[in-house]
Amino acid sequence: MSDFTSGFWSLYVAGITLAGIIACGVLLWIAGRKKVASRTDNTTGHVWDENLTEMNNPLPMWWVGLFVITIVFGLGYLVAYPGLGSYEGELKWTQKGEYDAEVARANKELEPLYAQFTAKKPEERPATRTRWPSASACS
Repeated sequence: MSDFTSGFWSLYVAGITLAGIIACGVLLWIAGRKKVASRTDNTTGHVWDENLTEMNNPLPMWWVGLFVITIVFGLGYLVAYPGLGSYEGELKWTQKGEYDAEVARANKELEPLYAQFTAKKPEERPATRTRWPSASACS
């Protein structure tokens, strides 16, 4: 595991992530700009199973819009939250911080219940089962 403690891996993950998102945007831009010479029957010329032809239709604009929104959302998410190697994100959110906040909230809510049990003497507390019941007791 000592191989993964250098700063190289953080940059590697960030680079691969950003390159993938940028590549999606470039692919969308190239696909939108490329004009394919259309045939008279509006097909690409590819035929499968003797009669199934591929039509030469552009992507619907709502589909392109959703693709662009996905790219923008992905970049925004990577800026706000940790996702680029060791970059902490603008919101400074961490899983450990979320866990600590949840444990503190639960302890605060359960404090009165814990106080009831700690105030009692051990012999007044409910008995706990130390052994599993036998098979004959369950039937």
